Amino acid sequence: MDTTPDPAPLSHDPAPVRSQSDLLRLWQALMGELGFTRTSIWVLHIGDDDRPTRRLLEIDDCAGEPVRDDLDSLTTMLLRVGGTPPGRWVFLRSRPGRHGPDDIDRAWARELGRACRRAGVASDVVHLATDQRLVPLPADDLPATGLPASA
Repeated sequence: MDTTPDPAPLSHDPAPVRSQSDLLRLWQALMGELGFTRTSIWVLHIGDDDRPTRRLLEIDDCAGEPVRDDLDSLTTMLLRVGGTPPGRWVFLRSRPGRHGPDDIDRAWARELGRACRRAGVASDVVHLATDQRLVPLPADDLPATGLPASA
């Protein structure tokens, strides 16, 4: 996992993110026209005033199953870079393809949440962007077992 991307700046005065709809609109604005050539995790801090901070971080090379040690390194990096700021971290997984969320997408969302909890980092619903859609991956769709969410 490459964690040395060049962060992209955000707009001068981003709107507050107080709901899941606000977060979805923020990710839609940040991702722009959908279509991806590689798989990435995008990371953004939302401050205690509910406004996104000024930089967006893209982490490349996130295809395949998530690795616990890599995710723990990511949360450690977030704590080192930002300390323990009030607010929360938000994540989006982007990947090529037209199909909806699959088992690997759900594993990334589930494991990102677990890594944040282990590190004491506040987070929010992970989102997925593909070539055709941008959708939330809510925790109740992410069973910890191999059973379907309705089981």
